[in-house]
Amino acid sequence: MYNLQQIAEITNATLSGNTIHKISYFLNDSRALQSPSDTLFIALKTNRNNGHNYVTDLIEKGVKSFLIQENEFDVSKYKNTDISFVISKDPLKAIQKLAAFHRKQFTIPVIGITGSNGKTVVKEWLYQLLKSNFSICRSPKSYNSQIGVPLSVLNLNHTHTLAIFEAGISLPNEMDALAEIINPTIGVFTSIGSAHDEGFESREQKVSEKLKLINACDKKIINGLHKEQLSASVLKNSFVVSEFEDADLKINFTNETLELKSATTNYSFKIPFSDKASVLNASTCAAVLLQLGFKEAEIAQRLATLQPVALRLEIKTGINNALIINDYYNSDIDSIKIALNYLLQQNRRQRKIVVVSDLEQSGVSANTLYKQLADLFSQNKIDLVVGIGKEISNYKPLFKSNSLFFTDTHSFINQFKLINYQFSEASILLKGARSFGFENISRVLQLKSHDTVFEINLNKLINNVNYYRTLVASEVKIMCMVKAMGYGSGGAEIAKTLQHIGVNYLAVAYADEGVELRQSQITLPIMVMSPEEDALEDIINYQLEPEIYSFKVLHAFVKKLDALGITEPYPVHLKIDTGMHRLGFEENDFEKLSVDLKNLPQIKVKSVFSHLVGSDSADLDGFTAQQITIFEKAFKLFETALGYSVLKHICNSGGITRFKQAHYNMVRLGIGMYGIGVNTAEQIKLENVGSLITRISQIKNVVKDQTVGYSRKGKLERDTKIATIPIGYADGFGRLLGNGKHGVYINGKFCKTVGNICMDMCMIDVTDCNCQEGDEVIIFENVEQINSLAKALDSISYEVLTNVSARVKRVYVQE
Repeated sequence: MYNLQQIAEITNATLSGNTIHKISYFLNDSRALQSPSDTLFIALKTNRNNGHNYVTDLIEKGVKSFLIQENEFDVSKYKNTDISFVISKDPLKAIQKLAAFHRKQFTIPVIGITGSNGKTVVKEWLYQLLKSNFSICRSPKSYNSQIGVPLSVLNLNHTHTLAIFEAGISLPNEMDALAEIINPTIGVFTSIGSAHDEGFESREQKVSEKLKLINACDKKIINGLHKEQLSASVLKNSFVVSEFEDADLKINFTNETLELKSATTNYSFKIPFSDKASVLNASTCAAVLLQLGFKEAEIAQRLATLQPVALRLEIKTGINNALIINDYYNSDIDSIKIALNYLLQQNRRQRKIVVVSDLEQSGVSANTLYKQLADLFSQNKIDLVVGIGKEISNYKPLFKSNSLFFTDTHSFINQFKLINYQFSEASILLKGARSFGFENISRVLQLKSHDTVFEINLNKLINNVNYYRTLVASEVKIMCMVKAMGYGSGGAEIAKTLQHIGVNYLAVAYADEGVELRQSQITLPIMVMSPEEDALEDIINYQLEPEIYSFKVLHAFVKKLDALGITEPYPVHLKIDTGMHRLGFEENDFEKLSVDLKNLPQIKVKSVFSHLVGSDSADLDGFTAQQITIFEKAFKLFETALGYSVLKHICNSGGITRFKQAHYNMVRLGIGMYGIGVNTAEQIKLENVGSLITRISQIKNVVKDQTVGYSRKGKLERDTKIATIPIGYADGFGRLLGNGKHGVYINGKFCKTVGNICMDMCMIDVTDCNCQEGDEVIIFENVEQINSLAKALDSISYEVLTNVSARVKRVYVQE
């Protein structure tokens, strides 16, 4: 595409090193590296992270080209090597400038999409509707940010005949750069809603800022706005589609039929969705096709075939200790690249398998397309490729010799018993077009369990961690608590995500939890908070770091180090009791401990820490101040005795928010990471990570005066419709919730329990609820529901989350 000399000239940057390195890939996430030799890594410095910290590691992995910020990385030691640096005052603006230049090299139609909701769905639906007519370049997933947009546009090449890019903003003036980069010929505004309201002075300002993307377009399709909200310049060349009377196309939806009424014509389309969001998104797509000149009959035919858009990946436990990653709603080269990135990040299993269907055509020859796919799998070191479909099977010589091919999904399932041994101990990515029915393959591969699942949204976990990152200084490290199965969410998967986003430390309660993480390829430092004497050898063998909270533990650990012949100082963490009176050295131990530390060369103190008793309670702020005073006395004394500085941490989630003066150089993030805030103001910033979901097993009509459940506790006062659901106290839905003391949520309605909670199931009164067997049942999916459940249990949110038993299947989703 471009060599480094060209990139430096286009972006007004300076170049250090080889000028002729040619760049085919642009990367800002060091963990998504695929082709080191022709990748340009863009080192961005933000308040959450600093990409320059990863440059050295990427050089070791074979990357030769970097876009860096002035004075952020010492390039002098690479002067006589083949490593090159494009040096800019602002790497983000540089890559945006390069993308804008690149966009100007193409005269094809470009659709630019913005709005509050529906951007990604409309983009993907337009791709589905138009791919038979055009070779389309589109934003991967929801790459709509200040860095996502330029990376998307840089994918444009000479084979494309249409481009579709989405743009999202959260602050004023952000759209200016994105509008210049995308430079759309056709503008689409999907909706206006509350998303990112907090970044703007008013809703009107947000609308005005978003419309900057499409102001200069030859054609504009605008949904969800009154014409009176639009300026004369925006109205020019605009086609407004909405539910409002002043729309150019007024939306009406009845009986699966989308009606669009203009001043002269009524259009009628059957669509395979009935929810309001889908109706609005489908109407936007129909309007775009009308503006592109498609006839009503052809639009109707295409809209009827619209498929749901998978905005998230699902991770499930598979048979034979496999890990299943479901992303089987489309199968094109761009989406496969994104999915492969995720597969490589989930390196809990050494073997990597991809099951892939025939590819959606992209305007290049089939031979070229499947050669690209085979090269992609080779670059990413995929151990086994399973191709499903007649077309991909025709190109099997392009793939590794051990690859397997089947003409259709049915053939694969029929022969699976003969080859299932090849799917053991592997991470398996399912990537197929919807028509191939890969959900059937998923059912074959996944570990069977009952209908109750604990769904963990990893995006929300990441967002919560990033929120707390904004509260601490850039040099303050973050230790994340993943004890008790990651507060019920699943320790290994949570740890994998935290490692992926670059937190500094993990903490577990017991050694076996740390051992499990190490066996799951977690390489981050891990602190063990309760290092039992029998587990000290495992702690050392698996390079875990023990909390030392007493002289007994200290000397027992040193004795074990000596017995194992460990000669290098071993990292430990000193726990100080400043008022919790649970574990830790007390104030009268400080002097003796200081002496002991001087005489124990076997250990190296990595951190000194304590635990705040009431960081979330203003009533206890006086006591918190006393704790901080004692803590400071301790670490100053120990650092003097040791002769070196250590990490210092006392703030838990509540402390991070309320005691910024006590952040020191590390904080510990626990319940806040999972979406539970210390107060209402903070709760608004957080997203609940875990949702406990089940389904109705059976519905019965039981007459008045009959009883339901054990001990005949559930006596009915009316004829009642009873639903049995497969969750009980063995799953974490406690007996205290029975006999109407709490309930569940079915189709938006709260339905109370009837009778005693059983071990494996319970009964629910659904007399006033419109439901049927198989319907989804929500135990909890937001913080309000978690807190309500905790109140009914006379407990706290921590217990609700950690009570979800290990037998409940965890399903991980990433959007």
